[in-house]
Amino acid sequence: MTCLSLKYRNGTIAPFLLVLLALVLMAGGCTQPSEQQQKVPAPVIVSQSDNSHMKITYPGSTDTSTLLELEVTVADSGGKTQTQSIGDRHSTTPLRFGATLPLTGTFSGNDHVLVTGYFMDSSKKILLDTTV
Repeated sequence: MTCLSLKYRNGTIAPFLLVLLALVLMAGGCTQPSEQQQKVPAPVIVSQSDNSHMKITYPGSTDTSTLLELEVTVADSGGKTQTQSIGDRHSTTPLRFGATLPLTGTFSGNDHVLVTGYFMDSSKKILLDTTV
């Protein structure tokens, strides 16, 4: 007992107890489960009603609220490519939610659809890259 009280008086146990307490408190805060990532749906939807009609729809989202233009490039199974746009990348008004772009062509096989978004900060991002 005298040994313990002697060490305590010399101040060697007090710092050890403080370090131990700090470690216990830090470990207690690190035991929360990690937050699951939400899968975000594509901000652009492509639908095909028949072999000659496709429709690109921009339903809108908070992640794309500064979107100015959608540039849509479709390469059909025959190798023919067409590019059309909704909106204007040089505008100052964002693309309205619910905007659509109807496309006509020969869409009878696997058709590649690439949609690029142009934003107010002059950045661009591929929003959809799929085969229909």
